[in-house]
Amino acid sequence: MVGPTSARDLDPDALLALALSRPQDALVVAHDWQATTADARLLSYAHQAAGIVHRENGETPLAISELRTGWRRARSSDDPERAADVRATLGATLVMDGRTRTGLAHLDAAVAAASGPVLATVLMRRAFILSQLGRHDRALDDMARALRGLRKAGDPVWVGRALTNRGLIHLARGSLARAEQDILQAEQLFHAAGQELEAVDALEHQGLIAFRRGDLPRTLSLYDEAARRYAPLGPPPPELAIDRCAALMAAGLADDTLAVVDEALAAPDIQPRSRAELLLSAANAALASGDPARALDAARQA
Repeated sequence: MVGPTSARDLDPDALLALALSRPQDALVVAHDWQATTADARLLSYAHQAAGIVHRENGETPLAISELRTGWRRARSSDDPERAADVRATLGATLVMDGRTRTGLAHLDAAVAAASGPVLATVLMRRAFILSQLGRHDRALDDMARALRGLRKAGDPVWVGRALTNRGLIHLARGSLARAEQDILQAEQLFHAAGQELEAVDALEHQGLIAFRRGDLPRTLSLYDEAARRYAPLGPPPPELAIDRCAALMAAGLADDTLAVVDEALAAPDIQPRSRAELLLSAANAALASGDPARALDAARQA
């Protein structure tokens, strides 16, 4: 846990890493800075980190509000690179909220304004968003530029993130060997940097690759290991439950699928889209287990 003294001594860039590694600690630090400093640049980091935590928790409106404030603070700090970085996070979050045109405009403007290592991280985030929109070729172009810049800057955490995202793009394109190579390398980098939450995310992605290969025993084993390693870090993301349900249904384990859904739905603050996907998994599992009434109810809720 980060205490008051260590919160004030924390490097601003480390706060952004903390937002994905130990989000609750990052939120404590962010709120401490918001309450105790008038430095616009530090405040831009505080609001950006808080925005990232809220976004990952599914609190998108709050995330966007924090990021807009962070962007304003960054612009008033007279640091164009800082402003571009926060703007890229805001743009990505807006796209995740369904505001695609506006979000991409922010990302494009951030790319145009950034240079050096910041440009590399902005390109990586734009690549991730482009891949989510199915624009894989453009995403890979951005990712290639991003990786060159991140490796030149010697930033292993961002290299790991870029490799993770490139691996997922390869997975979407059916290039499983390339996807696995990138994800395994990313996991090693996250471990070495102490980014345990992102290391477990990489392990979960290996489960996706195993599933695409049709190796159900390895898929389920990897998901079980990911759940075990998420436990001390906080609630597992609903995506893990959704992926486990797909694998369990493929293995014909409908009752186990329903158990996973029930546990996941009991967690607080699940995004509506994730809740809908879990309910749809429940509907399919209930139908397979001979409970049409539950299947109909879950499908209607979804």
